[in-house]
Amino acid sequence: MTNKEILLSAIRLQKTPRVPVIKLAGGVWLYERHGLSLQDVLDMPPAQYADLMLRDNEELGMDLIWTGAGLNHVLLRTIGAKVTFDKVGAASTVEEPMISSAEDLDKIKSPSLENDPGIANLLEATRILSERVGNEVLIGVSQWGPFSLAGLMMGLEKFMVYIMRDKAGTERILAFTQELVEKYLELFREAGVGLVNFSEPSASMISPKMFQDLAMPCIRKTNDAFRDKGVARMLHICGNTTKLLDLIPETGTDLFSFDYKVDLAAAKEKLGGKVAFAGNIDPVGVIFEGTKEDVAKAAENCLRIAGETPGYVLMPGCDIPPKTRIENVKAMASVAHRAIDGKL
Repeated sequence: MTNKEILLSAIRLQKTPRVPVIKLAGGVWLYERHGLSLQDVLDMPPAQYADLMLRDNEELGMDLIWTGAGLNHVLLRTIGAKVTFDKVGAASTVEEPMISSAEDLDKIKSPSLENDPGIANLLEATRILSERVGNEVLIGVSQWGPFSLAGLMMGLEKFMVYIMRDKAGTERILAFTQELVEKYLELFREAGVGLVNFSEPSASMISPKMFQDLAMPCIRKTNDAFRDKGVARMLHICGNTTKLLDLIPETGTDLFSFDYKVDLAAAKEKLGGKVAFAGNIDPVGVIFEGTKEDVAKAAENCLRIAGETPGYVLMPGCDIPPKTRIENVKAMASVAHRAIDGKL
């Protein structure tokens, strides 16, 4: 089986010859190693960017190549946000809130996402990746989820207060961000990706009831939009999502990625046989601060806990820090590649 077939089989809850292994985005980490800022990457000729991604994956041996990794904020730029991309080794930042209420959405012009020069470059690079390795390795793209994107537009603290005060306004903002995320992911699907992911880091900060009432309908609507379009659907939520595990199958996602704060055995119990699940090596305490032996030990422990459960994918619990040693990331991949039928 190809790398692509192994990962897709796991996502479909089918038996695989070995455990699939992926990282979560890892864009800033990759660009840091080459002395590149996010703006450098956005300005890079598409063929050069595709080569960078291919060389990286050849060295690591992952089952998924992320296109546009670390560049989620480019979507905010298309609607007028002031975003900084120019520091090597740093994530992009939104300089100031865009909105203070739903009424401010009226001031935002409907964006033509593909006309943004950075997005246009990423789309062309994705086409190149798809043509060169799309049959062997799955290509994925990630974007903020609707709930987290709304928090970035307003400022997370202000948004958390706003949702308690104006339900109708909150629903209008979330409808706007859901449509924006869907448009972005659709462009990359058309360019050749086989997996669409959205990250909802803010979702672990709210109660299960609020998640069910506000965040989940948008997640489900986005997933439903891609249900019959031949792509796998992935969801990542940072932090301790143990309280949300029972709700994950209802989101319509095919693969749920969770942080190291979630007990892997608990996730296996709640999700096994229902939804493919991925995680959950500590990206800081183990992958960044540990030795390659520490990483291998943690990866082996994940495999022992997950066992032969169909649908398990080995990966860090979140994005890895920019200064992480490449040997540590390779150690994680190596464990997966020598695990036959889920056993070491």
